[in-house]
Amino acid sequence: MIRNITFRTQLVGSVSEFCTDSQLVILNDNLNLVELIVLLARYQEEGKSLCPNVYLTNEIQTLLSMIPTSDFLKIGNTSLDIEGIKTAIKKCAPLAERGWLLYLNGSTSGIEYGLFKGPSNPISVLVDDVIMKENADYPVVKVFQVASDCVEVRSNSGVIFNIFLNHRKENSSAPLKSLDSLVQAITKLTEVVYQEQALTFLNRLFFESLRNSHGCLIAVTDSDSAPECLAQDGIILDEPIDFYRLVEQAIKDKGDTSNLESKGALLQGMLNSDGITLFDSRSRLLGYNCDVV
Repeated sequence: MIRNITFRTQLVGSVSEFCTDSQLVILNDNLNLVELIVLLARYQEEGKSLCPNVYLTNEIQTLLSMIPTSDFLKIGNTSLDIEGIKTAIKKCAPLAERGWLLYLNGSTSGIEYGLFKGPSNPISVLVDDVIMKENADYPVVKVFQVASDCVEVRSNSGVIFNIFLNHRKENSSAPLKSLDSLVQAITKLTEVVYQEQALTFLNRLFFESLRNSHGCLIAVTDSDSAPECLAQDGIILDEPIDFYRLVEQAIKDKGDTSNLESKGALLQGMLNSDGITLFDSRSRLLGYNCDVV
């Protein structure tokens, strides 16, 4: 006798209570969430991998009213079922890049879908810090691919799931936990005045860069200069790129972030290079393409 073994049954059971507690029309049928998770884990269009951030809500206008200088584009309406969700993702996923976020707004008549965007300023407060606050008087759930075969589901009630569609052990650490620790290490010794804005910028930049890279190594030192074991075989900058000072400059220049974004683009290129990218704990980029000698 042939038996098929899948994780589907376990996943349906695991998200059942979450869907009920979410108070979202779209999740009245918990299979909708299961299918969305599987869909986003390896989503592609025309051979290109896409990683849209998908927000499920009943009150899209309420969410938009909370985001300063938000932008909004309704794309269409579809049925309140799995096929409707697939249609919405297919129509919107190729557009959900460069800060654009995908929304599915559920009601008894179906799903309205489209895109919205927060402030374009790279040091502005993250959209999630506004609309994903715990204990808000409106329900919202965010579903997105953290890494290949890993999807995070979080609600603004404070519940977070990391769903691994591979052989990862259950006690594995959450993928974004390492990113948070990295950014905190890089900004550990910066001045407090603009530390939060520097954290926001670097967190956003690293998340986008690491998801698009083929894999990279990053080291952080508490020293003001590159360790000798890395400096012998790598590109050590004569003048480090100080991202804290660039953030400070952008704020003092009343939002002119051109220099900050330009240096951020250089960092993205360095992360795509072979070897180790080196920071100190004052948010200064010391070098790249380094190997341990």
